[in-house]
Amino acid sequence: MVNRWLSVFSFGESWHNNHHAFESSARQGLEWWQIDISWYIVRFLEIIGLATDVKLPSESQRRRMALVR
Repeated sequence: MVNRWLSVFSFGESWHNNHHAFESSARQGLEWWQIDISWYIVRFLEIIGLATDVKLPSESQRRRMALVR
């Protein structure tokens, strides 16, 4: 279920449907307006070197999924 109002309180877990579409993605809020606090934390950890091999869906994967929906 995707619920934008709960995304702040659930640290981005409200975009969980995106996780099912892109299972290896570290980011669940894929649009600029989808607040994903857990992604901000992962990104910070990547910047300071504590997270490596962080995966995101490519633009072509996102376009392909948009056609399926």
